Amino acid sequence: IILRRYIYCLIISICLIEASVVNAQDFAFRNNLLYDATLTPNLGIELKLDSVWSVGTNAGFNAWDINKSKNKKWRHVMVSPFVRHYNEQMFRGPFWSLHTLYSHYNVGGVKFPLGIYPKVRNHRLQGDLLALGGSYGYNWQLTDHWHIEVELGMALGYTWYKEYDCPHC
Repeated sequence: IILRRYIYCLIISICLIEASVVNAQDFAFRNNLLYDATLTPNLGIELKLDSVWSVGTNAGFNAWDINKSKNKKWRHVMVSPFVRHYNEQMFRGPFWSLHTLYSHYNVGGVKFPLGIYPKVRNHRLQGDLLALGGSYGYNWQLTDHWHIEVELGMALGYTWYKEYDCPHC
């Protein structure tokens, strides 16, 4: 609980401080469309540090049951701060990124693809995840105010959780 409150306060403080000193060419609001497809509302902000470096954070929150009749759950809150280096120009072209991720989750009764996390099919897990990773991506400018980007990355994480015998307790 203390870690979550700290993260929330840090994000709000950065946004308030930076909002008073940046202009439209120095920041970007972002949304992950694939995350939206899982019915997880999400929002991110990226702030320019210099001509090729930026920092930002992405956050998502899903508080809904997947299937209420079978009580399948995939609830979570996620915060992922990152630092990014653009190879050519800020908010355009190829970039490299280092990121961290924190998530609090409550998942059960879900069958993941490729047989990963088989324990979640018949149990419910509630816990936290911390991860550190990197990625590579490309940002295309569609108009003066709209961009689209693709990013591929890997992360290594550690999770701790409580396990419950039934997925819909």
